[in-house]
Amino acid sequence: MGLLINFKWRLTLKKYLLIISIFFSLNLKSQDPIFTQFYNVPEYLNPSFTGGSEGSEMGIINRTQWFGLNYGLNTQFFYFDTYFEDFNSGLGLSILNHHESITRYNFTQASVNYAYHVKLSDEWFFYPSISASFGMKDYRFDNLLLEDQILISQGIININTNDPFMFNDSVSFFDMSAGFLVFNENLWFGGSMKHLTTPNISFQNEGGQVKLEQFLSIHGGYKIPFRTRYARDDFNLYLNFNYMRQADFDRFDLGTYIEFNNIAFGVFGVVAPTTVDADSHKFTSLNLMTNLSYRRFTFGYSYDLNLTDLQGTKGIFEISISYNFNSIFNKGPIPCGCK
Repeated sequence: MGLLINFKWRLTLKKYLLIISIFFSLNLKSQDPIFTQFYNVPEYLNPSFTGGSEGSEMGIINRTQWFGLNYGLNTQFFYFDTYFEDFNSGLGLSILNHHESITRYNFTQASVNYAYHVKLSDEWFFYPSISASFGMKDYRFDNLLLEDQILISQGIININTNDPFMFNDSVSFFDMSAGFLVFNENLWFGGSMKHLTTPNISFQNEGGQVKLEQFLSIHGGYKIPFRTRYARDDFNLYLNFNYMRQADFDRFDLGTYIEFNNIAFGVFGVVAPTTVDADSHKFTSLNLMTNLSYRRFTFGYSYDLNLTDLQGTKGIFEISISYNFNSIFNKGPIPCGCK
C-alpha cells in the first residue's frame, strides 16, 4: 500500500508540474510570430499596405527558426491583394500558419484586409485600414496521461478523465486589427495594432483565461535616390525601422539596404529596448538580407545571426517569393518606395 500511495503521490506531483509547464508554455504561445523580411510581406506588418501596388500581388514566405536545435519551429505566411480604382480601395486575403513539431502546437489564422486610399495632396497619401481574422490554435493533449486514468487495481488505462485540469485540443477565436500609413515618394511612416478584441485563447475547459495580448507596431522608412555618372544605372539607399511590442516583450529592427538594378543587399540590427530580466540581451541578432527581382517575380532570402548566449541554434532563415500581376482592375506603381 505504501508503494501505491507513493506512486500516486509522484503521479500527482508530475501532473501539477506538467500543468505548470503547460500554462507557462501557453503564455509564450500568446506571442505573435515575427518575420525578419517584414518589407517583403508588409500585409502581415500592417493591413494598410493592402492594394499598395495599385495592382494585384501575391506572395508567400517561410521562416525556419533554430533548426540547429531540432526544435522544428516553422512559420508560413501567404497573401493576395488587389486594388479597386473605382473605390480607391485595396482588398486582400492572407493566411498565417505557425507550427512547432516537438510540442505539436499549431496556430492558423485567415484574415480579410481592407485599406482605403486617400490622396492628401499631389505628394502625400494616407491609407487607413482594418482587418478581420479567424484564428485557431491547437495543442495535442491526446498523449497527456492524468492520474485518474491509471487504474492500478485493474491493470488498465482509462481513456476518459474527470480531471478538472483537462484541456481542449483546440481553441478558435475572432479577431480585429487596424492600421494606418502616411507616405510620399521617398518617406513613409505607419502603425498597426493587432488583436483589438484581445480574444481568450485558453485551452482549459472551464474558467481558463489566457488573453492574446495586443501587438503594436510602429514602422517607417526613407528612400535616398543616388544619381552618379560612374554607374550606368542609378541606385537607391533605403533606411527602415520597425518597433514592435506585445505585453512585456518588445523588439526594434533598424537597418539599411541598397537597391541596384534588380538586386538588393542589406543588413538589420535587432535590439530589445526593454529587457525582461537581468539575463536578457539588448542586442539579439544581426540580420542579413538580399532580394532579386526577375520580370514580375521578387525572390528574398534572409539569415539572422544569433547574438545571444543560446548556443547551437544555427540562426534563423527566411525564403520569400512574390508575383506582381498586371493589375486586374488598374495599372500603376505605388507612389512610394515602401513596397
